[in-house]
Amino acid sequence: MSDIPKETPRNVLLPFVFFPLGIVLVAVGVFFLFGKLATEQHSIPDYLNAIRSGSSHERWQAAYQLSKSLKRGEASRYPNLEQQVAAIYEQSKSDDPRIRRYLSMVLGSLGDRRATPLLLDGLNDKDPDNRIYVLMALGELRDPGSVWRIEQVTKDPDKDVRKTAYYTLGELGNASSLPELAEGLTDEVAEVRWNAAVALTRFNDGRAVPVLREMLDRTRLNQVQGMREDQKEDVMMMAMAPYARLAGADARADLQRIAATDPSLRVRAAAKSLL
Repeated sequence: MSDIPKETPRNVLLPFVFFPLGIVLVAVGVFFLFGKLATEQHSIPDYLNAIRSGSSHERWQAAYQLSKSLKRGEASRYPNLEQQVAAIYEQSKSDDPRIRRYLSMVLGSLGDRRATPLLLDGLNDKDPDNRIYVLMALGELRDPGSVWRIEQVTKDPDKDVRKTAYYTLGELGNASSLPELAEGLTDEVAEVRWNAAVALTRFNDGRAVPVLREMLDRTRLNQVQGMREDQKEDVMMMAMAPYARLAGADARADLQRIAATDPSLRVRAAAKSLL
């Protein structure tokens, strides 16, 4: 039962975006039906068959369990898995959106760039969470051919889609995206600005400095509605080292202030280390 996801992508997106340690499995629902697929381990063909022909709740559970099975390294035993998953994904446009979300994660985890065109088409889905999952998958594939379309998604009306798009551009690391990343620094939503800034730091681009400084300002962080204390710490920790590197001597006063007065021992220790 520990495999069943507990949080929504929008609840966990902030730490996910600010800690680029690989794409993390995240979930759509909070309330789940615990069936056999959630409590027993099956083979990849079992999951595929359940997605194709199972009951409504078994199908999305099977899609989720399939995404988990890939983390256990089982995909190598099925060389044509990408084609099978792609075929199901293509047919899932009018299906339970959870199936489509988890299948997009599977396509990303498989690392087969033949899935790129299919995932790019998924960026046209009306459901914002579907688009978020597709961006996560494209971040895993790291296909340069997807850059142009992800750049377009930075204009998406949904803020969580935009901030995931900026994160994904940072993962792809293509310098052609620098104008879009710089434009993201002026987004009206704080988390979107932060993701654009963090992505810019991967190119050592000094234009990120003002927003990185904003991320180290507790007063500004306290103005972000619904942001937990641990998330504020995560934001500060993520911004601090790039800020010190890019701002140079100009960062010293801020680091001294943080080291002396920040309420978090973890944040104070990081500032002292950088000083």
